[in-house]
Formats: sequence, structure tokens, C-alpha cells
Amino acid sequence: MENKRTAHLAAIFLMIVWSLSYLSIKVIVVEVEPTLAAFYRFLIASLILFFIHKHKYPNEKILKEDKLKMMLSGLFGVSLYFFFENYSVKFTSAANVAILIATIPIFTLPVQKIIFNEKIGLFKIIGATFSVVGIIIIIISKERVSLFSKGSIGDFMAFACVISWIVYNVITSKFKGNYKSITVTTYQVIWGTIFLSPAFLVGIIKKTVNIPSSKVILNILFLAILCSFLGYLIYIYCLKKLGATTITTYINLQPIISIVAAKIILNESITIWQVMGCIIIILGVSLVSLSDGFTGIMFKK
Repeated sequence: MENKRTAHLAAIFLMIVWSLSYLSIKVIVVEVEPTLAAFYRFLIASLILFFIHKHKYPNEKILKEDKLKMMLSGLFGVSLYFFFENYSVKFTSAANVAILIATIPIFTLPVQKIIFNEKIGLFKIIGATFSVVGIIIIIISKERVSLFSKGSIGDFMAFACVISWIVYNVITSKFKGNYKSITVTTYQVIWGTIFLSPAFLVGIIKKTVNIPSSKVILNILFLAILCSFLGYLIYIYCLKKLGATTITTYINLQPIISIVAAKIILNESITIWQVMGCIIIILGVSLVSLSDGFTGIMFKK
């Protein structure tokens, strides 16, 4: 019972940390180009993971058949996902991005049906419908809707995050080898960092790479260490202690925490329509997550 209580507290702490990540990105991209910001974050995380993995599991190797999957999962699950996430936060509100990315379980449903032939029950259909309605409310709630406005571009990039993560899930659904979770994550993060590295080279050529302010450096360290590295360890711990359904339900807290934090810390405006859309999306995702057989867990941060 004590272990369960600790795991619940750890899950709540993790959701707070991950919810604040959108705000950190918002602060960072004011000074640092979004792709370069992602590169800094995952360079630090990959170095930490690499040394820990080499120390604890020096003999675990990746099979030849899985090397391409590791590379592609790093491309879609790290480099492309965080490329789109960082730019989406730059163009639209941090709260909007958190809400829209929370729909990943919904858009995973048709992929599970087409590729894995998973049955879609009534609760999943109702949940998906609720979430789509919530998304429509958020997008059309703006005073002036334009497909080419920065806000709309940011929303579309948030959806690109969703697509990137769904592709990542498909790629990593089955490996030939039986690897420890930290092994898979280490290789994926390293590949993602490699794919993000051209941003650093371009920055050097254009002479746009500068030492950011201490505030930005602290936020990058927060993302790399707390959100990416420690976040992964806490997530695996909670997954083992609480199970997939419970941790998925906790993930639904992220949009709520992000909206409140964005208002308090960044003074982002919050509309009643945005709150309504958020509530409807969370209700929809909860119906999907709590229905039978759903295991599409999102390890985002």
C-alpha cells in the first residue's frame, strides 16, 4: 500500500513537471531557435543516458534487424516530434499545445484498427467523438480564424506532433530483440540528437549560436534532466507500480495543469471556450483510456 501511495505521488509530480515543460519551451524559444533548443535538450539527456547505460548494461547490444527501427524511432519520436512541439509553442499558446497533444490516444485509434486490427468499442467511439468536438471548439474559439495566422500554424504543428508520435508508436511496436527500456530510450534519444544536430551546424555557419541567458540555460537543464531523463525513470516506475490504465489517466491532468500554469507564470489569456474544449477533450481521452484493452501510452517527455 505504501509503495502504491508513493507511486501515485510520483505520478502527480511527473505530470506537473511535464505540464511545465511547455512553459519552459515558451521561455527558451524567445532566445534560441526552436530546433536548436531541442538539440541542446537532447544532447544533455543523451549524454546522461549513454553513460548510465554503459555503466549498468555494458554488454547489451542492438540486433542488426532492429538498428533501422531504432534510427527511425529516434527520427519520429524525438527529432520530428520536438521540432514540431517547439515551433508550435513558439507560434501558439503553451496551453493550446498541451491540450491538442493530449489527443494522441484518440488519433491512435484508427491506426490500431488499420494496422493491428484492434476492435474499437462503443466507449472508444464516444470518447473519440468528444475529443474531436473539443478540438473544433478550441480552434474556432479564436476571435479571428485564419489558416495562415501564427496561432493556426502553431495548432497545425501540434497536430504534426501527434502524427509523429503515432508513427513512432508503430515503429517501436515490435522489436526482434528483447531489450531493457533504458536501452531502447538511450539509442532513440541518441539518434534523435543526431538528426537534430544540423541545426547546430547551421547556427555556427550563420553565426546565430550565442550563449543564452541564465534563465534560458536553467530551463534547458530543466527539460533535459527533469523532463527527459528523470521523467523517463519516474514514468517507468509508475507504469510498473500502477499499471497502464492508471498512468494514462494521470496523463490527462497535463492540459489542466498547463492552462493554470500558463495563466499564472506566463500570463497567457484563457477563454471559457478553451476551458470547455479542454474539459471535453479530457473526458473523451478518459473514456478511451479506461475502455478495454487500450495501451497506447505516451512517453512524451
